[in-house]
Amino acid sequence: MKTFIHIILFLVTTFSVQAQKDSLPKVSHAEPLYMDLIRDLGARRGERELNFGGGIQRNNQYTSYTGFIEYEFALFNRLGMEIEVPLEFYQVQTGDVNATNVPKNRMEGIKFSTQYTFLVSTEYKLSLALGYTNQFMFHSFKTLYNETKLAKGNLYSPFFIAAKKWGSNIHTMLITGPLYEQTFASAPNSLGYQFHASVFYVFSKSNFFGVEFNHVYLNDSYSTILHPQVKFKISSTMAIGIVTAIPVDNRYEASAFVRFIYEPKRK
Repeated sequence: MKTFIHIILFLVTTFSVQAQKDSLPKVSHAEPLYMDLIRDLGARRGERELNFGGGIQRNNQYTSYTGFIEYEFALFNRLGMEIEVPLEFYQVQTGDVNATNVPKNRMEGIKFSTQYTFLVSTEYKLSLALGYTNQFMFHSFKTLYNETKLAKGNLYSPFFIAAKKWGSNIHTMLITGPLYEQTFASAPNSLGYQFHASVFYVFSKSNFFGVEFNHVYLNDSYSTILHPQVKFKISSTMAIGIVTAIPVDNRYEASAFVRFIYEPKRK
């Protein structure tokens, strides 16, 4: 028991001392707008950011509208945390569509994430990090009244991040890791993976344009989508990102969404 207490005290002391240091190195990396980070790589304690936005996607039967709000902050140097609430709403395109084929309006769930940058090399302009996301998946608004539990399952997502800056303008990033979906009903649990790669050209400080390659395999199906995107700095604390989606296969339709970013100055 004493050993356990000593370990806890050591960790608390280490984080507390680290939190007072602003001399830790940090490499500025362009952050993807679709598969965004929990916090900047090499984050400093006290950093905060609020994101919100939405998108639209149409297919032959219905139009889906997505929305999200997320708050991220650096609890300690290099340790970021995030809370996100995604929403989805659907509108039938034609009156003769079978209602059972149309998804139900829902709050997708609540995501809790953490990310720790364990390597920052200013010499090689390289950052490496590990992270974890747990999403509590909720029932749709319509079926929620008939359920005894708010959540219908969990999605566990540990991931690895590698980011490299090439010269002054080219930024690349890789995010990958396993996915495990646990359902509380009779449906079987599923094991999958995610792979996200991006390349950006940064100009005029934080403005950039580029593309993400996003591939996810889960529930015996996969999606492979390209996300061209651009980000503009509106002021010293606000930016806007515009993202389009180009499916590699024919099972998905093209879509677009906008992300608004507010990052107050660090105190």
